[in-house]
Amino acid sequence: MTGQLADHYRRLAATYDDHWTYDPEYVRAFARAMAGALRLHPGDGIVDVGCGTGLYTRQLADDLQPLRPITAVDPTAAMLDRVPVSPLLRPVLASAEDVASGRVSLPGPGPVDAILVKEAIHHVSDRAGTLRGLAGLLSDRGRMLVVMLPRTIGHPLFAAAHDRFEALQPDPAEIADALTTAGLRASVSRRTFPVAIDRERYVRMLEARYMSVLGEFSEAELAEGIAQFRHAYREEPVLRFEDHFAFVTGWVRRA
Repeated sequence: MTGQLADHYRRLAATYDDHWTYDPEYVRAFARAMAGALRLHPGDGIVDVGCGTGLYTRQLADDLQPLRPITAVDPTAAMLDRVPVSPLLRPVLASAEDVASGRVSLPGPGPVDAILVKEAIHHVSDRAGTLRGLAGLLSDRGRMLVVMLPRTIGHPLFAAAHDRFEALQPDPAEIADALTTAGLRASVSRRTFPVAIDRERYVRMLEARYMSVLGEFSEAELAEGIAQFRHAYREEPVLRFEDHFAFVTGWVRRA
């Protein structure tokens, strides 16, 4: 993670959950979609890589009531500090690369049966190598889920933010190919979650740079983009759009 990106998440940590809890059902539905894609059950050893504040990890734990704590991994201490103290969660300060390379060992007994990487793979420079290392941690019934936005998104951003996002975001097919190269049986599916959010709340999210791509813009550029946004959506007090995601899954090939 670059210094600029680390600073972005340090600044965002205190308000991160507020940006995503405008609709508690969104978090619940998303967590349950991920649990279904990974076919999680309470006996699994589960690792959430790039968990942030643990917003979705908490929901997974509440729903699943795992027999072993879910290991919640994130490289930003300020984000990880927001993970609540719970016997169902085990925070670990580390990056995806740290875990994949073995520089940081995962705690606790038992194998890793399921690895979740939600909206974090675009921050990894060596994606193929990191996914290969994570795949090597899986048990013989292991599976991995990489959740990511497609390269073109329907979020009501300003034009320059859309352009910059498309330039930075990897293609889900690239991630599926990396999982296949890592020895997993890979597939890509799509999930859609409806969003309805008050326009002024969304403006505050833009001002807080709720998406990491917004950290690419200076204060003046962001202000100009928000002005463009306000003009484009001036007659829409409530924004309604569909949030599309790629669910890239990898399963250990059984002999």
